[in-house]
Amino acid sequence: MKYRIAIAGSTNNTVSMAKALAKDDRFEITWTLSPTPKTVGRKKELIQNPLHVWSQENKIKTFLVEQKINRSLLKEFEQNGEIDFLLVVDFGYFIPNWLLKLPKIAPLNIHPSLLPKWRGSSPGQFCILFQDLDQNSLESAITLMIMNSSLDQGPILTQLPFTLKQNWTQNEYYQAAFALIKEKLADLINDFANKKIQPIIQPDNSPTMVARRLSKEDSFVSWTNLLRLMNEQQKTKIEETEENNPGLLTDLLNNQNICENKSKQITLIKNASLAFSPWPNLWTIIPTTNGEKRMKILACHKENEVLILDQVQIEGKNLCTWNECKNILKS
Repeated sequence: MKYRIAIAGSTNNTVSMAKALAKDDRFEITWTLSPTPKTVGRKKELIQNPLHVWSQENKIKTFLVEQKINRSLLKEFEQNGEIDFLLVVDFGYFIPNWLLKLPKIAPLNIHPSLLPKWRGSSPGQFCILFQDLDQNSLESAITLMIMNSSLDQGPILTQLPFTLKQNWTQNEYYQAAFALIKEKLADLINDFANKKIQPIIQPDNSPTMVARRLSKEDSFVSWTNLLRLMNEQQKTKIEETEENNPGLLTDLLNNQNICENKSKQITLIKNASLAFSPWPNLWTIIPTTNGEKRMKILACHKENEVLILDQVQIEGKNLCTWNECKNILKS
């Protein structure tokens, strides 16, 4: 007997999990659920996401979602026969109750954090952002869980632990997490189906904030703050302040536990350069001889309790070190 499974998602991580199940004789992927193609670039080209492409290449029925999952899809799902499991990986859409009830055995989700820590859509970014700031902040895991209607609060089937490395960006974090579960996924789901794994109920409350979806405003740091952490003097007034760019990083730097500790602030900025890479990137606004310019901080480190900018990019310019381009500052 093969377990019939549907997969909802969009990214290369979703495809990696789909491939792991597709090559296992105990499973049959009956259909996939994925976002509609998106317009990309100045030419507004329609680009299919990786799961959509993989499904077409393997002649697997694909259902596309634009803004939300409409109940009108239920009849189409049912026409494709019963499913034993729904596996959700990097999907990004709210799963309605009627869809959670569709599989005969369970709806499952792979969440790359040590739940109940970092519930939400950006767990890797938040793990990296808070590393070295809290006790055990370098420890993480990838979790296989049963989905329910609450945000990442379903019963846990298993957690595969790993330790963050100091130079990881979000890409390395997610690659490590999903690589850890890929080869074990089929066995884990099969063991659960055969009652060899007993679900563990999560606590209602999380010890961390929600790892919400990020925006460009979240990765802004004021130039005034950066200069202070670099032990450099403000040369000219900048109008682009925290008030103009409220976001996650600004809020954290103003947090009482962090704002009174310069060492923690520098650690947070260093972490942010990694956590927000390759998107939305840590950035600021600097005063130059040609007016105010956006500058990305792509790499930095802490040395003798001082922030050192290693690699930056000013809008319209090539990558460089801060020492190579600091002479363009308006005096």
